[in-house]
Amino acid sequence: MSTTLEFGTPVPGILSLRNIASVVERFSTVRSLKLPLAIFGTGLLSYIICNIIYNVYFHPYARYPGPYLAKFTDLYAGYHAWKGDIHLDMWRCHQVYGDKVRYAPNRLNINTVMGLKNIYKDGKPYLKSKNYAAMVHQATNTLTVRDRKDHGRRRRVIQQGLSDSTLRAFEPYMYEIINRFCDRMIQTVEEEHQARECGQSHNALENQKWNTSRNMSEWCNYLAFDLMATFIFSGKYNMLEREQYRYVVQCIEQSNIRVSSILQAPILKAFRIDKILFPRAIVARNMFLGFVGKLLRDTKKNDRSQRKDLFEMLSHAKDPESGNGFTPEEIVAESVTLVVAGADTSATAMAAIFFYLSRNPDAYARAAAEVRSTFDSVEDIQGGAKLNSCRYLRACIDEAMRMSPSVGQTLAREVPVGGAVVDGDFIPGGCDVGVPIYAIHHKEDIYSDPFNYNPERWMVEKEGASQQVSDMYAAYNPFSVGPRSCMGKGVALVEMMATFAVVLFRMDFKMADTDTAGGKPGSVYGRHRASEYQLRDHITSAKEGPMLRFRPRIVKPAVA
Repeated sequence: MSTTLEFGTPVPGILSLRNIASVVERFSTVRSLKLPLAIFGTGLLSYIICNIIYNVYFHPYARYPGPYLAKFTDLYAGYHAWKGDIHLDMWRCHQVYGDKVRYAPNRLNINTVMGLKNIYKDGKPYLKSKNYAAMVHQATNTLTVRDRKDHGRRRRVIQQGLSDSTLRAFEPYMYEIINRFCDRMIQTVEEEHQARECGQSHNALENQKWNTSRNMSEWCNYLAFDLMATFIFSGKYNMLEREQYRYVVQCIEQSNIRVSSILQAPILKAFRIDKILFPRAIVARNMFLGFVGKLLRDTKKNDRSQRKDLFEMLSHAKDPESGNGFTPEEIVAESVTLVVAGADTSATAMAAIFFYLSRNPDAYARAAAEVRSTFDSVEDIQGGAKLNSCRYLRACIDEAMRMSPSVGQTLAREVPVGGAVVDGDFIPGGCDVGVPIYAIHHKEDIYSDPFNYNPERWMVEKEGASQQVSDMYAAYNPFSVGPRSCMGKGVALVEMMATFAVVLFRMDFKMADTDTAGGKPGSVYGRHRASEYQLRDHITSAKEGPMLRFRPRIVKPAVA
């Protein structure tokens, strides 16, 4: 038998020369790939190590104390943004490390009145942090635009739509919605006169007229959204009475979890890691964008000749300096931003006011007495000097927003080229700085007993006030301060004053037995105070409760 092997002839159990050549070729290919991969991996690892060493030991912020992980990664802040306790963690850090805390590799939180003044008020050319670029979806808006000139142009145009005349035109619709809200709060309660016809005593009425509990975080969301959609788009989506569009509120809250996380840690957007980490938020965002499309289609179909809402005003407003108006894309971007930001923040503030008034009977009684002695009827409640004279009601609103601000974290700013002095320290250009709102609102050397709801602290006149009272006003910034502050502040305050004037005139309310909106003793530090309304900070705040019970206002019969 011949044992001669021809080249390429396969022999069972023996590698052919061709197979051997193929294996060698594949091995060579793998080896040729290994070298560049090894070089890339080594380079990447070296970069990471060098970056960590630089951030920890040589960065301009290396001398400032703070959480160790925050020295070299944004993921520390990103984690707390995802968790929803970033406002509390910033406050805890200042309790541990002092007024100046390094909260990220390139961010310094400064918890002082002087820091607030230097960064936000002094008029120096600070930019919004580069991190805000992570929030841009399709087009920039006033909230995300970094360029100072572009921001100034947008602001000048929008302010024309927020004029006193626009607010006056909105007032009848606003009070209609507020009264509809009150109707829903007492909808399940029998008419008071029916009980009176049965000869029940006043005490019996007090015991029998309370309705079933209401989750005020939900109802304040519906109220605020109806108000803003009407003000901006003349939209009648009526969340107070119809469930069809209530999913939009949940979409915004869910989407904000992702947005707040990438705002703090933009690296999460690299290679679209955020899509993997936040799939529910992506779905929620897409559902919300679908609603926005419907909103815009409905707006275009509506008869625009009868209403002068903000959308209509922005369509015709011009920048007084350049003579240019908004493009159609800018009108949409700004209008939608105002609806989302305005409704979300106002809803949180109103829920907080309900929480604190329901738990502080003296403040509740004084605010109710002020409103009921100022107005003769619910129709008498209108914007103007009479409503503005309710100073204690305004103090209750201010104190609720101090204790539980809708935005509690730092609104970071980038130090301009050439650097700047912030609270006595020189900060190089390109570094981020900011003042955490929740932390400075609870600073003990500014606000005595800061976790105690005390509206009386705001009743002190500014003129001739002590330095502490001056600092108290200077530190108060629930709408931020300076040229980047909330443009809708005036609208929000009008809505809140009107809402609670009508509520206190028409109804009584009290805390339900099932309410859990406050902190829980034994919880993590910062979540342990039962007297504090608990928020989850995701840029704006998510919340749950308070659970309240309502009844129509009971007027005691006059003594003969």
